[in-house]
Amino acid sequence: MSTIQDPNLSNQSTIYSYTLVKRLYHSLYKTILYFLLLALALLYKFDTSNWLPLLVSYPLLLMFHTLLVRAYFQFTIGMAMRGWSYRWGIFWCGFLPDGNASIRLVSRIQLHLFWIGLSIILLLYPWIPDHWLIYLTIFHIWMVMPRLWMLFRFRPYRKAGLIKITDKDTSCYIQ
Repeated sequence: MSTIQDPNLSNQSTIYSYTLVKRLYHSLYKTILYFLLLALALLYKFDTSNWLPLLVSYPLLLMFHTLLVRAYFQFTIGMAMRGWSYRWGIFWCGFLPDGNASIRLVSRIQLHLFWIGLSIILLLYPWIPDHWLIYLTIFHIWMVMPRLWMLFRFRPYRKAGLIKITDKDTSCYIQ
């Protein structure tokens, strides 16, 4: 009994034909080091008389990052954020793909988020007090740098790779 294969089916790939090439675990010591780095950065310019910028900067940036990612999807890709949802995490917080997503797309979104966010913070320089500027910059860099570091580690697989983000690890798959 012979089977006839359709040549069009060989060009279609599923996630089952992908193999894991790299996995970055979100371990406890990385989390502790990550928070110690934030504490050192915040204590560098900490002012005990003015707590408002410290308390408001992080939630403000979360909302700003959410709006930027939504605007990116709406204006550049031109589609709704199907397959993406808002998740909380240590290294990845915000809109993330629910399953597997292209490394190229996730990298592009994170780089746009980093540069647009930093540019807007720096454009506000003449109008906001120094404490607000410092805390907004510290929290923005603190939120985006681990993501960019992980994506930098997946750079060799950027063209054809997929990324899967979970609470415990970030994995890279390639066909």
